[in-house]
Amino acid sequence: MKRLDSMDFDELLALKAKVEAAIAARVEKERKRLTASLERLDAIGMGGAPARGKRGPRAGAGKGRKIEPKYRNPENADEVWAGRGNRPRWLVAALKGGRKKLEDFAVAAAK
Repeated sequence: MKRLDSMDFDELLALKAKVEAAIAARVEKERKRLTASLERLDAIGMGGAPARGKRGPRAGAGKGRKIEPKYRNPENADEVWAGRGNRPRWLVAALKGGRKKLEDFAVAAAK
């Protein structure tokens, strides 16, 4: 095999094409092997949704579930907060007034 620095431009391009073809063939072979492994796992009941994008075993575990509200706006009963995430504007404004505490907005069941 020739050294790369002794090859002319056309030889380097031909070598590059060979390398890219070899990589593509290996990628396809590995993809088929992994797909077959996943199908075997599915067949024995160990398959499942891939864990892409997960940060840990419980990442997104409660996402999309409704939880009971812990706080309610006394001026508008439709405005509630479950105590998770940022505080809603109505609660922040009421607390800034200084006359009420967070506990004053608690829903009866959550007290």
